[in-house]
Amino acid sequence: MSKKYNFIAIIIFCCYNYTYGQLCNGNLGDPVIEIDFGSGTATGNALDTSITAFTYSASGELEEGEYTIANTTNGLKGNAWHVTTDHTSNTNGYMMVINSAVLASEGIFYTNTVTGLCANTTYEFSAWLMNIMNPSIGTDEYHPNVTFRISDTSGNILGSYNTGDIIQTTSGTWLQYGLFFTLGNDTEVVITILNSAPSAHPGNDIILDDIAFRPCGPEITNFIDNETTTNITICQNEAANYTFQSIVSSGYSNPQYQWQYSYNFGTTWIDISGEVTTEYTFTDTSISGTFLYRLTVANGSNIDTTACRIASDAFIVEIVEKPDVLTAEQEQFFCTTQAPTLNDIEVSATAVWYDTLIDGNLLTNTTALIDGTTYYAAQDGGNGCESDDRLAILVNIVSPTLVVTNVSSIVCDNLNDESEIIDLTIYNTEITNCNDCIFSYFTSLSDAENYSETGMIPFPSNFDWSSDIPIIYVRIESSDNCYQIAQIAISLEETPYILIPDYIGICEGEDDVTINATHGFDSYLWSTGDTTESISVSTEDIGEYWITVTQDHDTYICSSTKEFSVILSNTAVISNINVTDWTDNNNTITIILSDVSLGNYEYSLDNITYQDNTVFNGIAPGEYTVYVRDKNGCGITTQDVYILNPPKYFTPNNDGIHDTWSIQYSITEPDMTIKIFNRYGKLLKFLDATSSWDGTYNGYNLPTSDYWYIVSRSNGKDYTGHFTLKR
Repeated sequence: MSKKYNFIAIIIFCCYNYTYGQLCNGNLGDPVIEIDFGSGTATGNALDTSITAFTYSASGELEEGEYTIANTTNGLKGNAWHVTTDHTSNTNGYMMVINSAVLASEGIFYTNTVTGLCANTTYEFSAWLMNIMNPSIGTDEYHPNVTFRISDTSGNILGSYNTGDIIQTTSGTWLQYGLFFTLGNDTEVVITILNSAPSAHPGNDIILDDIAFRPCGPEITNFIDNETTTNITICQNEAANYTFQSIVSSGYSNPQYQWQYSYNFGTTWIDISGEVTTEYTFTDTSISGTFLYRLTVANGSNIDTTACRIASDAFIVEIVEKPDVLTAEQEQFFCTTQAPTLNDIEVSATAVWYDTLIDGNLLTNTTALIDGTTYYAAQDGGNGCESDDRLAILVNIVSPTLVVTNVSSIVCDNLNDESEIIDLTIYNTEITNCNDCIFSYFTSLSDAENYSETGMIPFPSNFDWSSDIPIIYVRIESSDNCYQIAQIAISLEETPYILIPDYIGICEGEDDVTINATHGFDSYLWSTGDTTESISVSTEDIGEYWITVTQDHDTYICSSTKEFSVILSNTAVISNINVTDWTDNNNTITIILSDVSLGNYEYSLDNITYQDNTVFNGIAPGEYTVYVRDKNGCGITTQDVYILNPPKYFTPNNDGIHDTWSIQYSITEPDMTIKIFNRYGKLLKFLDATSSWDGTYNGYNLPTSDYWYIVSRSNGKDYTGHFTLKR
């Protein structure tokens, strides 16, 4: 017999709910009276005028002294009130929403007569209230101050409770208040709810909901077989004998008992005939499901009326349905390469394994299978419940019959980039001679062994192989129910390098050019049909050519083909060099070639580093030589160029350093003129392309200051600026 005790924590989440008052300290019964004002999509009906002295409003915002029955406060008082729904939290549940006003008769705003109670019984009365005022809009000067009063029909007060001031909260907060009282021989009482706040402006607005009466009695403590656990889980039709025990504290002069059960989680409770003591023996496990049991208690003959009873907390019994017997192939075949375990046997659901049909030893799922052995599986229903019958499965373990061979392959690297597109399926016939085998390809051994779909190569006929994957693992599944794993070891061989450029020029003045594919290859084939190491092309035969060379590696041959063009070429003719200068380091040089330049050219300022671009940027002032080199080997053209920029200062102190001011390389522009002024615009000096200024005027040294210039250049442009004379 499987016996389990489960500790179940039941947590009730109620946002912003708090309880105050004189509530029952013992056990409660089911609610006898519940006033929740109903529910609906529109505004609810008005209460009887005998219940409240406030004026009913069916629509719009509530004025002072008005109430409504609504499922939301939205739209009832602008943003002065919290927006909330009823406390019951049922769909479109109603509540009584009140814009309070000072009333006569003690401020009574709700009174109602409740019938159907039990004589000589203690009850808990409770109700939920909310101060509806929104403090983010303003402070209510007057808080609701509510008194609950329970009286018999003769006006005798049986119990009362005062809430004190119910203050505002930052969000709508439902508060439960209550009291307990004891009836004499009566079966009905009068509820009176009054608000003793001295004024209703501003504030004192309130919501009322969920008025309830529940029998209140002694405390009931539950046990199962003298243990504090009150929950059990057991398998269907399993033998059971549990004693549910409830200890009832003192409080009733003549306590009477009745056990009940519920099959629908407490919605309906059914008396168990004859079970009228504080203990109940549970034995029936014939029906699966979750069942609740509880002891109800009342004083004397009140036990015959369910409205008079209190109830213990529920004992929870979960009866787990017995699963059906498993289904599966009762003879199953495995291969030694699998290293099969009980986990590999295919059955219709989760199984519990044994070594015999009845009783026997429980086996773990990792138990290694033994050829010719029968294993027995019961379906696992969870919580220790198994099917009554076990399924016998005979295991046969065979060895592979297929012969497989590992393959090594050398592939020509066409681009010499250590990667190649390879059709892995072409190696299948080298691995094994099998027409109906299933081949799968993986990059790791573990993926192949476990048939990992994430590690499988999805398109083996077009696999992008690279040198960091030296081995491909091939899983071969054959009709003998075995799989085997073979390896394809791939290595790359460089294809021949043909050292012929894309363009070969016949230089101006030459009649032909010899093109050499270099020696060391095993064969040559030119587009001309020649099979020699080199060919000669004349100026009359310029155009497109190709050559294919091969290298023989005994078991395989690698080849390369090079396409190229033979063109006419010459040394470049520079038409012009455009200079943009007059900055510290952001000057440019642009080279323009004449149309008679036929070749493919590259450009440099140092004859070391060449570029294809004709523009050089970020150039500092100075003297440069421009080099234009023909890529086809027809020579280099050079030309000097100068980047000018006036100096920012000079120091005429006769130390031999910066003693005069002039523009370096101005001699390259013979027509250049320079005028120098002081800050007031007086012309101090006139310079040409070859002269300089020593900082004097009429033989006198001028002081330290900034001086201005106008430079007229050979390109016809005037440049202005200033520099500093420092002494």
